Amino acid sequence: MFQNASEILTLIASAIVQWLFYRKRLTKDFIPKRILVVKLDHFGDVLLATPVFSNLRLAYPNTELHALTGTWGRVILENHPDVDKVLEYNSPAFCRSEQPTSLKDTFRLYQQLRRHKYDLLVELRGDWHIVWFALLRVTSRRLNRASLQIANKLGFSRFSGTHETIRNLDVLKRSGIPIPIETTTFSVKTEDKKWASNFLETHQIHGETPCIAIHPGSPVALKRWNPERYAELADCLIAQKRAKILFVGVKDEIPIINQIQNMMQGKAINIAGKTNITQLASILYVCNVFIGNDSGPMHLAAAVGTQTIGLYGPSDPKRFGPIGDKCQIIQKKFDCPPCLGPTCRFGTEGCMSQIQVADVIQTLGNFEKFTGL
Repeated sequence: MFQNASEILTLIASAIVQWLFYRKRLTKDFIPKRILVVKLDHFGDVLLATPVFSNLRLAYPNTELHALTGTWGRVILENHPDVDKVLEYNSPAFCRSEQPTSLKDTFRLYQQLRRHKYDLLVELRGDWHIVWFALLRVTSRRLNRASLQIANKLGFSRFSGTHETIRNLDVLKRSGIPIPIETTTFSVKTEDKKWASNFLETHQIHGETPCIAIHPGSPVALKRWNPERYAELADCLIAQKRAKILFVGVKDEIPIINQIQNMMQGKAINIAGKTNITQLASILYVCNVFIGNDSGPMHLAAAVGTQTIGLYGPSDPKRFGPIGDKCQIIQKKFDCPPCLGPTCRFGTEGCMSQIQVADVIQTLGNFEKFTGL
């Protein structure tokens, strides 16, 4: 409750600062030397913001594009071909396992931003410190998503779409910046592809063998599909498709995967906690299909162009679904999301329990002509 109230107050304050101090619109002859894009929230949200950088590069090909994000988002933007520099700031509002940036280091960050002399600040998601930076005029021009959100709530200007990617791009669109690119981006480099190739060879996964990545975890318990059904699904894919199953995730999700593997009849490979983000991206890149809950790895799979099936319950795929023609979602309970409570009104298993293994197999059938499964 307190966190939601704090977020709302931050949005209102950010919008007011925009309306009072940054009323000057971008002109057609505006050519910035340096732009800073602020996106402080979680891993998947940062991925959904990557089209902003792609479109800014198209509009301003000779401009330096800098990004301000948390530790968790740094690798995403360092791998983005259109980002020239990444600055790190762990906001207390969005930290999960990492330590927030101290007040002393936050002040040093403000001084650093002042020295860069940005011509434009694009704020997609900030916090109270970023509002103060704007109030203290860290840049002469500012585009701000919070002002669109507040205006939308008040019934004025509307977002042109529901999805987070579109809402981020609307910040540019409302200022006259063209937005032809809507797809997310995570570049898999040559050395990462070589690492993935060696990994597949080590585990005797050959080109004729379908490889399916499964991510059964999520920081939010209500977003997780039942472990028994993941076990049943994996066994079905091994028996029917002769697929190699790779369980992926972070170290904290190893107990969930161990539980699933103990219930399986067949064998699967567990690489949770054994890869960094670029290595995970390279593995997902060579997989035929990704199946998993609404999470960062799901958005990463979509960003590298892998066939992606996202399983949705309390979160809204219309707003947070994977982006791309190769992506599909499964959701059986349409009348409840978004649900932000700690428990589900449909019982301890939540609305994710409505999804059956047969639903996933049927959806997978839509991919067969692309995957060769």
